[in-house]
Amino acid sequence: MTSLPYEGRQSYDGLEKKLKEVFSERSSILHQLSKTSKELDSIKGNLQSLKNDESVAKTDVQRILELSHKQREEMKSLQAALQKQLDEANERAEKQQATIKFLKVEMEKKTKIIKDLQQEPPETPEGWG
Repeated sequence: MTSLPYEGRQSYDGLEKKLKEVFSERSSILHQLSKTSKELDSIKGNLQSLKNDESVAKTDVQRILELSHKQREEMKSLQAALQKQLDEANERAEKQQATIKFLKVEMEKKTKIIKDLQQEPPETPEGWG
């Protein structure tokens, strides 16, 4: 089996490294989103109990709930953007993989042609034999 050309392997390694970085970053962000979501749930619960407390103005509580909702929407948007980035990275990786496979097949064909040519006896011009 023939190994990948150096440039193809280098590109593949670079792409693989970028994918790992994207996955790591995505995992970290998703962990932070989960933590923030739990904090928001806690805040929402506290706000609901404060809402029943007459000492806190109803408008202040509503404003904080709206901010909480807005923050959740922003997190959803961020998660969608991360998913899109991950999908694009996967698509690039698939294209790179197809290119590498094509180059490997082409290199194997050329190697076979060279071996076949090397094994053929030299032709003698007509009339020289």
